[in-house]
Amino acid sequence: MNKPSITEGIGFINYAWPELRLRVVAERYDDGGHTELSFFLKNETSETLLHTTRVNLLATPTMNSLAQRLEKNSHDIPWTEILTYITGKTLEIARRGEPAEEIWPSEDDDLTPSYLLEPILYLNHPAVIFGDYGSLKSLFALAIGYIVQLPYHDNNLGLITAKESTICLYLDYEDDPSSFRKRLSALERGFGEVNIPILYRRMTASLADSIDQITRIRDDKGIKLLIVDSLGPAARGNLNDPEPAIKYHVALRQLGITGLTLAHNSKDPLTKKRTIFGSMFFTSLARSVWECKAEQEAGEDEVIISVKHHKANLSRLHPPLGYKFTFTDKTITIAKADLRDTGLSGELPLAVRIKDLLRGGAMPVKDIAERLEANEGSIKTIVNRMAKNKGLLVKVGDSWGLAS
Repeated sequence: MNKPSITEGIGFINYAWPELRLRVVAERYDDGGHTELSFFLKNETSETLLHTTRVNLLATPTMNSLAQRLEKNSHDIPWTEILTYITGKTLEIARRGEPAEEIWPSEDDDLTPSYLLEPILYLNHPAVIFGDYGSLKSLFALAIGYIVQLPYHDNNLGLITAKESTICLYLDYEDDPSSFRKRLSALERGFGEVNIPILYRRMTASLADSIDQITRIRDDKGIKLLIVDSLGPAARGNLNDPEPAIKYHVALRQLGITGLTLAHNSKDPLTKKRTIFGSMFFTSLARSVWECKAEQEAGEDEVIISVKHHKANLSRLHPPLGYKFTFTDKTITIAKADLRDTGLSGELPLAVRIKDLLRGGAMPVKDIAERLEANEGSIKTIVNRMAKNKGLLVKVGDSWGLAS
């Protein structure tokens, strides 16, 4: 038996033995030996599917049974030899990984990160926006997907786009195409721009189980940004265990493009801080994590949101972002908002809140802490830093006030 010709594609390996008129396709294979095999037999004018099955290549009884099953279709093919070869080669391909490469220091390098959308999205790295139900995180993410596709780089939201417009793929685990289109249409009217589509896919299977399909879409359409809404159904399983988080981020890493995942939140039992719901690995493996909160008065058509930076692996933490969403029957408009004048002012850094508070006059540390509902020790540290390093504050007796 001659060696087959082998063709590798996105998520598949094609084995062909022309002299045997046989073709075998291995799909959805992994380094544990699991794969789907499809066997095709050619005649003069067409190709016939003999058998399709999912097997563990390392399970000898299973492979012996498969050889016996195939012999019923064709006695002239050495099926045991065929399956032995496929087993060895498929495992070799699945386990080879990426090659090692030499990386040399460069005088041109600095620590400034590259962004797809500054400051929200590092280029080709995963980011997460988490928040409560009703925090408008999905609508904000949709706005991001729209903005990165605009054919220019300037907007009024303080978000800096890449030099070229970016094609976005939105994976929706929670809604349907009709609702998505209505929100996109309202946003497009609010921006007042030309009609720009966003590639949309309604999802049911987990991201890890869909990676071959998503990879094909990435390559066919030139996708550079993937938005996943939302993390729970996309990761699957017990989210408090590490495995779903690791499998999810391995899938994102396989795609090698910028990813934005929307997630629900929970409170850390030790620190009481709000975090991404589930295992700490959802936070640890993301390169940038943001929390979205919303404030809306009952019956009002306006919603204020804060987007606060909780984790940054490639840069400093960015100051919180504030936006005002205004709704009509046909339009959603977005504008920058000053969080200092809203119920979300508590999301601002303590230094900013202290400075705003002291505009009304000097106060002792204890009173500042009470007014801002903050730890007195933290306030003391920050006011001393503001006075010493930035010259923003001066001490007047036991009180602190703004420097003139």
